[in-house]
Amino acid sequence: MPKLAAKNHQDTDPLLENPEHSDSEEHGGEAPHREIESYGIHRFSTTTRLIATFAMVALVTGAFFIAAQVFIAFLQGNILASEFYVGMIIAALLAVIPATLLGLFSARGITVPISKIIDTINEIKGGGLSARTGLTGYDEIGRLGSTLDEMADTIERNTEYERQLTVAVAHELRTPLMAMQANLEAMIDGVVPSDTENLIAVNSEVLRLGRLVEAQLRLSRLEARIVEFNPRRLDLGMLITRLISNYTLLIEGSGLVLDFAAEKGVTVYADPDMIRQVAANLISNAIRYTPEGGRIRVLVRNFGQAAELEVADTGIGISKGDLDLIFEKFQRADSNPRKGSGGLGIGLAIAREIVEIHKGKIVVQSELGLGSSFIILLPLDK
Repeated sequence: MPKLAAKNHQDTDPLLENPEHSDSEEHGGEAPHREIESYGIHRFSTTTRLIATFAMVALVTGAFFIAAQVFIAFLQGNILASEFYVGMIIAALLAVIPATLLGLFSARGITVPISKIIDTINEIKGGGLSARTGLTGYDEIGRLGSTLDEMADTIERNTEYERQLTVAVAHELRTPLMAMQANLEAMIDGVVPSDTENLIAVNSEVLRLGRLVEAQLRLSRLEARIVEFNPRRLDLGMLITRLISNYTLLIEGSGLVLDFAAEKGVTVYADPDMIRQVAANLISNAIRYTPEGGRIRVLVRNFGQAAELEVADTGIGISKGDLDLIFEKFQRADSNPRKGSGGLGIGLAIAREIVEIHKGKIVVQSELGLGSSFIILLPLDK
């Protein structure tokens, strides 16, 4: 089956990939320091090499000039005075001075920003993720500095994101674990009986924990683009029609009114299982967050060069402060929805990743107390 990205080669022998691994093992787990040998001109600094280059250019140019003058004089039968030769040699040697100064000036223009780049890299390596070169420009060194700054920005963002994710995951796992621990300790101490009802309560928390771990694992795979991706020509309206039929009784039983319409011929090139998961998540959220007597609208139609799927409701809505975070992990519009537990807080993050895999776009429009509208745009398959 086609993959979005190559899987990690877990079967590869690490000893074959890292020749220094065996040395590391022999030295108590710490790889020995290896000096990089350098020969010839590479032993000198960039400044010295540039100054020497400019000086050599000046000397060679002077030598060629003198040789040319002598050759011309020889052809013309002129015998130049020795003072003339001495003067030309002195002029050539004096040319080395401005050449050296020019080399020094040019060298500083190269070595100073390079030193700044090296210092920034060492600071980032030491944990100072806020370090930046501050270099700009259209030359190679300026572009190198700005690229390094962009890379540092990405590393800093990812590090902060991982920190926040760790905190969020720990918080989400702590609640069911504490509930299970409290129930089990109560049953062990004889405070509550170890009957079927209490065991079912503990089991429900175990199942919730399993769903959370599974959802997080799927989201991580989607973000890394290593999930199975099986796109094909798909009638979006027919897919959503079949999905809606599974929710009709639940919607009616919740005291809600469903408005559903699907245009014919809305065709996309997509993975049906992934699109079904996204639509199911949006419909489930609409049911969960819409009070009794409300309405849910599901529409499928052509929208210019895209196929549009809209799931709207007249539910509790989303505040402006939450709109920017609604597609992030463990973010919920309301921790106390009318029905159910409010979900795991990962569904919309998964939906966004799936839509992006299909080169589509998902947007939300909402107003607190008036409801929400989630719109998915997917490229048409013509």
